[in-house]
Amino acid sequence: MRTLNHVRRGATLIEVILVIAILAVLIGLLLPAIQRARELAALVQNRNNLRQTILATHQVAGQNEGKIEDLMRSLMPPVATRADACLFYRLLPYVHGPTTANANMTLQEIQDTLNPKDVRVYHDLADPSWDYDPAEADNRCKCSYALNMFAMDGSVSLPASLPDGTSQTIAFADHYYARCSRDSTLPQTYLILDQLFDPYNGEVFGRRRTTFADRGWHDVLPVTDPATKTTLPSVPGKTFQVQPRPEQLDPSVPSTPYRAGLTVAMFDGSVQTIAPSVAETVFWALVTPVGGEVVNAE
Repeated sequence: MRTLNHVRRGATLIEVILVIAILAVLIGLLLPAIQRARELAALVQNRNNLRQTILATHQVAGQNEGKIEDLMRSLMPPVATRADACLFYRLLPYVHGPTTANANMTLQEIQDTLNPKDVRVYHDLADPSWDYDPAEADNRCKCSYALNMFAMDGSVSLPASLPDGTSQTIAFADHYYARCSRDSTLPQTYLILDQLFDPYNGEVFGRRRTTFADRGWHDVLPVTDPATKTTLPSVPGKTFQVQPRPEQLDPSVPSTPYRAGLTVAMFDGSVQTIAPSVAETVFWALVTPVGGEVVNAE
């Protein structure tokens, strides 16, 4: 009887290298797709957050004939003021939970009620500054959005305060929670939803209120020429930042982690994306409630 001897041949070095190269190409093609899917999922959640925020604003206004009064002002004296002067804080019962403590609560429950640690609707999952600094990771009342202080300075009446139209005026926009650095000696700015006051001694860093176009925080402001009905920024060339690193953030303008542009909630309840290529006259016209401009946010 004849026995057959099977020769077992291993893979050559060239074959191994070829397989590794093919895998590397496939991974290289797959990673951008995964990253894009994650970004789209975060953007959908981001738009939903802003939609819930503006709808809650309309709920609050609807309880007082369209008015929301006793809000914080751009220029405020350093005196004790109720936290609900901050609109984001006033909206908490509609987007998060009650803000009233009672005697049956533990100290921890009181803390979580009065100063919530993580309000889901106020957290943009794509915000790279949210936990950038480990020392500030446990901060309470954090927020990834900002209200348009130029339109809500002290009060707002819907739609009477907005002659330009509710669909032509930004109410809320993306804004990184923090300008920060792991170097604790450098100026830092954190958006805190129950913060009220202007910076002391002119310093534009620290715990700031959740606003943009805020005179009290030395923000870039819209300046309208009544003769031509055109609006320009107080600092030429500035609109908003797209995907800055947290330490490169300019807190004087809105900022977004999305390459598609700035996500905003308009006063009519719609949510839009303003492209990075938007003209500065168009963007700042959308910030002004009474400029008289006719613009298209697309």
